Amino acid sequence: MDFLDPKKRRAYHIRLIVGYVLVAIVILLGTVIIVYGANGYGINTKTGQIVQNGLLFADSKPGGAEIYLNGNDQHASTSARLVLPSGNYKLDLKKTGYHDWSRSFTLNEQSIARYVYPFLFPVKPRIANLKNYANQPGLITQSPDRKWLLVENNAESTKTLVFDQYDTTTLDDPSPVVTPISLPADLLTGYGAGSNFIETEWSTDNIHLLLQHNYSGGSEFIILDRAHPDQSLNVNKLFGVSPSLVNLRDKKIDQLYIFNAADGSLQLGNTGDRGLAPAFLKNVLAYKSYGKDLVTYITANGEPAGKVVAKVWNNGKVYKLNEFSAGTHYLIDFAQFQGHFYYADGSDTSDRINIYKDPLDGLRDPATAKALPVIALHDPGATKLKFSENTRFIGVENSQNFAVYDLETQTSYQYPLTDALSGDMHWMDGHRFIGQSGGSVFVMDYDGINKRAITPTLLNDGGFFSREYNHLLTVASGSDGSFVLQDVDMRAGTDLPKNKQ
Repeated sequence: MDFLDPKKRRAYHIRLIVGYVLVAIVILLGTVIIVYGANGYGINTKTGQIVQNGLLFADSKPGGAEIYLNGNDQHASTSARLVLPSGNYKLDLKKTGYHDWSRSFTLNEQSIARYVYPFLFPVKPRIANLKNYANQPGLITQSPDRKWLLVENNAESTKTLVFDQYDTTTLDDPSPVVTPISLPADLLTGYGAGSNFIETEWSTDNIHLLLQHNYSGGSEFIILDRAHPDQSLNVNKLFGVSPSLVNLRDKKIDQLYIFNAADGSLQLGNTGDRGLAPAFLKNVLAYKSYGKDLVTYITANGEPAGKVVAKVWNNGKVYKLNEFSAGTHYLIDFAQFQGHFYYADGSDTSDRINIYKDPLDGLRDPATAKALPVIALHDPGATKLKFSENTRFIGVENSQNFAVYDLETQTSYQYPLTDALSGDMHWMDGHRFIGQSGGSVFVMDYDGINKRAITPTLLNDGGFFSREYNHLLTVASGSDGSFVLQDVDMRAGTDLPKNKQ
């Protein structure tokens, strides 16, 4: 028997030990390879040298775009994860029927580059006329969920306001759903040829819209109920006031901020019992509310001549945020991003817009009682300040000059735009601006690249997108002199529905 032979038994044990050692070496090498791979190390197959890699994530709308790096086809399409040596790259996304999307970037060792937001616009978009209007619609507005588009039909009635309500989720149907909405005739004051309506804000319920109605002799604020127009409210008549501005508290209609510019008073009105509380702030020049208990406002009270101060009202307590030059237009906004509050403030005469991260943390600390900005955007004369839809970017605009801060990467961009704009641009989504240039819908990325003129338009705002961004709704001139609401399809080729291919 072999197991009784000492020599064979010793040879067996030696082989066993050698086997264990080899397995241990394989496990150790595998662990080292995994650890180094996780830290971005790899082997250059041409030179055999060990190099540190980075990761590239690329995606697009629509998907299936071919990925090119420095002009070379990667034989991969969006969405994709590519392991690359560190270095400088030019990324191109290409798909038949669409304009290319391009961006240059630097991939550092052990870093991750994420380009998951590219939007490919069709080269020749398909356009369908939805309705002809005798007059250009005075107001076009869209609910926050982008499902409902309201188009003022100012030729429909001489007695009251009428909207055509489009359900954008039915735009692929042979007959998209359009519903007329008429406000009660006795709701408006002085409605007539001189009337115009301005969108103030939507409620997050996507049903109620706060409007400012300007008419010959005055103005008033209306809460439009698009689902039940007969339940719409006239804020002025409800509270017996003539406010300069009205806003929804916490984006709901049950309570309203009532502002009187004459004395700078800010009150809270309850639409349920028609109660109007005493002013909780006075000497206010401008304000912006957030949620139930936060209001950032500008006041000159107690400040030297030519100076104003930005303050934060937080559930009854007031904190001083920043002092800067007085102006005719004040820029204040704040939002949450990745669990942090970001504030921005300035005026059209200040040389910079300060941006703060969680400023109340410092203001509430008795030891410091001071908020320090994380960065200042220099855009003198700025007239517009707005967070992007995903609140990742803060955009500041002064005519043709833009300044943008990326909260995620802590990177700032400042650039002039050579394309002449017809008005202010606004955020199309979380990463792009939209407006009008040269009589066409004009879009660009947050830093001014990948600019596209899409289709002719009469709207300074460019247009409105459906929920999935498959449709762009805008107004163009009709051949008969009318004004045409158009559905511009953002898809091409095989991405189109079968009935449109």
